[in-house]
Amino acid sequence: MVEPNPAAAIREAVEEDGESIADLWTEAYVTLGVGGRSRPYTTADFRDSARRGEVFVVDRGGGGVAGVVALLAPGAPGRVVADGDEAELSRLAVASSARGMGIGRALTRLCEERARAAGWSAIALWSRPRQVEAHRLYESLGYRRVPARDSVDEAGQGRLVFRLVLDR
Repeated sequence: MVEPNPAAAIREAVEEDGESIADLWTEAYVTLGVGGRSRPYTTADFRDSARRGEVFVVDRGGGGVAGVVALLAPGAPGRVVADGDEAELSRLAVASSARGMGIGRALTRLCEERARAAGWSAIALWSRPRQVEAHRLYESLGYRRVPARDSVDEAGQGRLVFRLVLDR
């Protein structure tokens, strides 16, 4: 069986996606327990991300989203680990029912294309230590660990930093 091309269904998120995005972030970071967060996401979290940067989704077709990512420009409020003219990739999540189809890879690649087109030097992101599937994805796409920039958040949860240098 040929898997669908997720890149064909990627689009910028709209207000009507807010509930689906909040549900997806909650599944990925709360329900599955690898995100270090204990309270569910809300549509206000989506709106906040959309105000700070660009949010992209993979549309399931017929409602809901199969994947989501936020891209914060250099200097945007809310960046946690990006420095200088680095963009920050944030809140990448793929529905458990849609994993293994290349959705996370396609969303990450889209962010890289947009960052290159804008002339930014790199993309930085952070991940929780237990998010090993995500780490494998990032490393397969050329992201490298930057342990010197790792940190611990206010709740005592570790943040592992990854960075991709962009050729301009």
